[in-house]
Amino acid sequence: MTTNEITRPTSVGLVQINNSFSDQNYLPLSVGVLQAHAQKHLKQPENYVFRLPIYCRSSVDEAVQQLLGVDLAFFSVYVWNFRISLAIAKSLKKLAPETVIVFGGPHVPDNADEFLRDQTFVDIACHGEGEQPGLAILESWDSRQWDRIPGVSFLDGDGTLFHNIKGPRISDFTEYPSPYLEGVFAPLMAANPTEQWIAMWETNRGCPFSCSFCDWGSAVQTKVYPFHIERLLGEADWFAEHKIEFIFCCDAHFGTVPRDIEIAKYVAETK
Repeated sequence: MTTNEITRPTSVGLVQINNSFSDQNYLPLSVGVLQAHAQKHLKQPENYVFRLPIYCRSSVDEAVQQLLGVDLAFFSVYVWNFRISLAIAKSLKKLAPETVIVFGGPHVPDNADEFLRDQTFVDIACHGEGEQPGLAILESWDSRQWDRIPGVSFLDGDGTLFHNIKGPRISDFTEYPSPYLEGVFAPLMAANPTEQWIAMWETNRGCPFSCSFCDWGSAVQTKVYPFHIERLLGEADWFAEHKIEFIFCCDAHFGTVPRDIEIAKYVAETK
């Protein structure tokens, strides 16, 4: 490469299609967490551009048009958005076969062999917490060397399945920034000034139980790790400042430890 050549920044698309009600839409917390973590820990964050996330339902064609030109597209999927996410990813891959498509979230099966062979347009399946594998995928997307990334599954050129075991769970969230406090959602909110937003909120992560009727996240039968109280009180202030009227708590268990009373009281006072 000559000194006159300018490399194009890596373009990243984020898709977390949430349900809407009463003319309100959820801020896409899952992909916001991935973006906040990546922007803090990428070796050269200035070489990456994150497009505004797709956060609500539209036609497949409209969503694809928003994603055309991205180098990677991350999809956070669960039962309410799985089918439409597949349709968007399939159409995107047809129009832009060079785009790396990554699926994560509770709807991605731990045994992804059948899933990847049925959905050949999905390049990588992520399992468990997404911050660390998401960062590693971004760092190595150009070389497409996924074989050393914990917690991912993919098919190589010969159709051989690679299933890398998950890395250790996050136990200390100090180095995992809040997308709310880092301003990740500021451009999205500025671009949609009439939107009424709903916030999703994690105060801890994990669940010690394994109830047969439940599919909470991907950390059942595991230790519950709390987020730091300073972060949570700061997020409560952020919700109040931005007039968020409804907050959906994503915890498997809120109210089981004494500090949850302190959090609840602070939210009430801040409101």
